[in-house]
Amino acid sequence: MEIAQTHQIDMERQEDIRQSEGWEKYLQAIGWKTGRTSKGILIAIRPSFIGNFVKIQHPRKIEKEDLEEIESICRREKCAYIKIEPDYDQDLSIFDGRGYRPTHSPNCVPSTIFMDLTRTEENMWNEFSHSARYSINRAVREGYKVKNIRKPTEEQLKESYELFYCTAKKKNFYMPPFREFLVRVDLFGDKSYLCEVRNKDGELQSSKFCLGHKNMVLFVSGGSSETARKNKSGYLLMWESMKFLKSEGYGVFDLEGKYDERFPIQTGNWEGFSHFKEKFGGTPVEFPIPVIKFLSGIYGVASRLMRVDF
Repeated sequence: MEIAQTHQIDMERQEDIRQSEGWEKYLQAIGWKTGRTSKGILIAIRPSFIGNFVKIQHPRKIEKEDLEEIESICRREKCAYIKIEPDYDQDLSIFDGRGYRPTHSPNCVPSTIFMDLTRTEENMWNEFSHSARYSINRAVREGYKVKNIRKPTEEQLKESYELFYCTAKKKNFYMPPFREFLVRVDLFGDKSYLCEVRNKDGELQSSKFCLGHKNMVLFVSGGSSETARKNKSGYLLMWESMKFLKSEGYGVFDLEGKYDERFPIQTGNWEGFSHFKEKFGGTPVEFPIPVIKFLSGIYGVASRLMRVDF
């Protein structure tokens, strides 16, 4: 199996998009209640008649006082449990002795690939595998064209969403309803992007939907037609998207997900697109296993007896 050479790249996103104001408003729009600690850590609370549930995704470097404040807020909100998905450089000893345990039920992707967009195009190109470079050149010769769109319209999104939905159904992925894409575009505005590739007859082959925050841009959803899975247009789309997002001023492109052997059930059918992404190099990033603390004794007992992860 051919994979491009990977290197340790000195890059760091300033803040995960899931801690951003735009993401907070998005969560509110789809039914979550939110709050923040005094240091700005975003707490997302899902109201429920059987107890409120909490997710905290990729906060930067939680300290002891942050954890105490989080727990205080969650107890006040009568939350059943707290689930924290730590960022990749979190000191995990902070959770020791406080009632947290690992949970193998992540809400975010457990592993991903960061592409360093601060490099020159030549340096990025040289990191690609031989087959990726060949596929890009072949797609150019065959007349495929990429279009990058800031703040796509509802009509533009709808055409791509059909690809997203069909691809998700084929791969057994969850795909949010179309209205959530409209909400994201409305909230992120010019930092929402639709990148699409078409054949010489103008037929849509593949699309990527991305959102930007500070120096990071996140690949949110993508999809391909049946014909695109047989041609090389997806390689050209990835390359042209990288160049475009670099020109938009981003330093880190989060490809959002790759196969993770720690989570074989959740990521077992990710190997195909993981292999595709790995052909472009980048830095593999493995997030810590999420941790959970039960504030409701009933949920804690049920979890132990039924061996269920929340």
